[in-house]
Amino acid sequence: MGRSLKIKKTSPGSGNGGASVTVDIGFNNFGNLTNPVYNSANTLSANDFLGVVGGSPATSTATTAYPEVVAAVNILLANGTNTGSGAGRIIRQKGAHKFMVARTAATVTDGSFIVGQSYQIVSLGTTVWQDVGAGSGTVAVGDIFTATAASSGGNGTVYPVGTCVLSNTGSPSAGNMSVRFSVGDSVAVYASYLTNKWVRDWNGMTYGNYSDSNAGTNIQSGENFYVTNFFTDEGTVTWSGAEIIGNVNAQNGSLQLAQITNVTS
Repeated sequence: MGRSLKIKKTSPGSGNGGASVTVDIGFNNFGNLTNPVYNSANTLSANDFLGVVGGSPATSTATTAYPEVVAAVNILLANGTNTGSGAGRIIRQKGAHKFMVARTAATVTDGSFIVGQSYQIVSLGTTVWQDVGAGSGTVAVGDIFTATAASSGGNGTVYPVGTCVLSNTGSPSAGNMSVRFSVGDSVAVYASYLTNKWVRDWNGMTYGNYSDSNAGTNIQSGENFYVTNFFTDEGTVTWSGAEIIGNVNAQNGSLQLAQITNVTS
């Protein structure tokens, strides 16, 4: 699947004096490169970078300097219902088109947990987390657990967590998700494949079986292939020494930029 999507996170106690340090916040920006080559439209700046990152909203903070991928997700819940389509964030990559996600459109409060469902802790509150399945040790914001009870009698909050696969719609059905991107001021389209450097559209793209245990066969038959970033969809960038990348022609060693839909806060 190529290089997996980087996930921004915070490393507690790693900085001077025990301060938290944000890691994998992005790629080296152009200002930190030696003799950088910007995009052909010259719309990128020294503060920008190529590539994209995901981020778990309970443990990372998106900013204008370091945005994070935003998705529409519809998580299939343990009781057979679903969350409905809503804003979500990527926690972990499970395949080129399959991700562990949190639905961030709304929190779930202690008292409404579904037994057998995975959640990510958003606020600790007064919940006794060990009583609802979060383990016997210290519990922290960002921890993921599987609920063993509907309530502990507290008021902590969580995001539902599940595995979803990419689909070609802005309102994905249960078990699916979508990530939008644009190219050259075009109307936004949806990704069929996403890594930390590349995105493909759905032109001629199909997949095999979607299931929790099978990421699906990646059947490539003419999809368009782009270089990802958060800042612009204008122009091309040079691919050093390559005329063909993954069966996709790179005219004169150049590929079009795609801007991935993102959040900055």
